[in-house]
Amino acid sequence: MTIDTRNKTILAGISVTVSLIAVFLFAVVLMYRHGPVGTRLTAVLASLAGELLFSISAMIVLYFSFRKTKSPEIFFFIIFLISMSFDSLKASFELIRILDLPPYYGVLITRAVYFGRFLGTLAILAGGLFSLGAEYQRMEIYLGVAFLLAFTLAAAVTVDMTQPEPYLLYNMGNVRELGIVSTLFLSFGVFNFVLYAIQNSSRDHLLIAGGLALVIAGREILFFVQNPIVLGVAFLLLVSGTTLFGERTHVVHLWS
Repeated sequence: MTIDTRNKTILAGISVTVSLIAVFLFAVVLMYRHGPVGTRLTAVLASLAGELLFSISAMIVLYFSFRKTKSPEIFFFIIFLISMSFDSLKASFELIRILDLPPYYGVLITRAVYFGRFLGTLAILAGGLFSLGAEYQRMEIYLGVAFLLAFTLAAAVTVDMTQPEPYLLYNMGNVRELGIVSTLFLSFGVFNFVLYAIQNSSRDHLLIAGGLALVIAGREILFFVQNPIVLGVAFLLLVSGTTLFGERTHVVHLWS
């Protein structure tokens, strides 16, 4: 993958995020026009809005900071950020419930949100593999495999439309097994940076691994937790982790 192709791919991903922001705003407006929105739902919508603002801001900053640098780690990290924007579809899920539309639409939204989660997990895994020496020219292959695998998983896993979850989605079948596999993939992605740091006595890669771990923790908290105080901690983890990851990666490629 050339730098030009990589940048065009990132810009396409940013355009997807912008489209999801428009869908989110449209859903929120319809909710408030339909009637009063409770305190709990308002807090969830505020959290989703904050997540969108964080993801689009981080994408733009990282894109312009690394647009002329060969950095597979940053590329897949941006793909991870793009995947986070799919969480905003939770607002549309709640709108469907409020308008009493057929639950089938809720199933589609649940699959779309989990597609984003699967894609983000695989992007972290792929970024870790490149830290250990995977060929830069094969980035598009890794991205294509991640996209197809995420789509296949999201389409194949059963969705129970009789059990809406507190985090504004239907319950996914085999959620425990999927959670274990996702945790293993995310851990392996972080561990690859740690392994490189140990093999090459690189303090920067150890800090990159730490930043990535903070981001993953913040993202998981945002997805499952609705407590305002805890959500504040999640955003702190996201911002600090992204700053550490981006700054240390910039240092590594500056001297490479």
